[in-house]
Amino acid sequence: MAEVLEAEFAEADDETLRAFQRELVDASRRLYTWRHWTAAEMMCGYVSDDVFTDWRSWVITLGRETFTRVAEDPDDLADVADLSAGCEGGAEIFGATVSGIFFERHGYADETFPILEPIESPTGERVTDRRAIRRSMPDLTERLRG
Repeated sequence: MAEVLEAEFAEADDETLRAFQRELVDASRRLYTWRHWTAAEMMCGYVSDDVFTDWRSWVITLGRETFTRVAEDPDDLADVADLSAGCEGGAEIFGATVSGIFFERHGYADETFPILEPIESPTGERVTDRRAIRRSMPDLTERLRG
């Protein structure tokens, strides 16, 4: 996916880069909830801020239909064929491609260019009780047991 983005946006004007990046950031923020973070930790173990950013980029690479379902309910990740791909960090390159093109042209001084790393806390309530987590995501729990 990163190679496709690189080819598609290498010669794009700055406004096109900004427009794509805004869409990417908006999509990523839809996944920036404690519930999604919990799903990521169910799949990958401990998840840092950076890893969670890459994990959200991975969900976006799954396509619009899957992304929409997972954004609405992270338990729908149970239907994704390869869950390990979300933990391997490969989506970091996807998430950084368009911003990389922009920053290569202009440096990092432009603070108006949208970035994936949010500065606030995830939305929703953080649930840490394992039983409550399993009840809230029964399909993913079952998938990860198998």
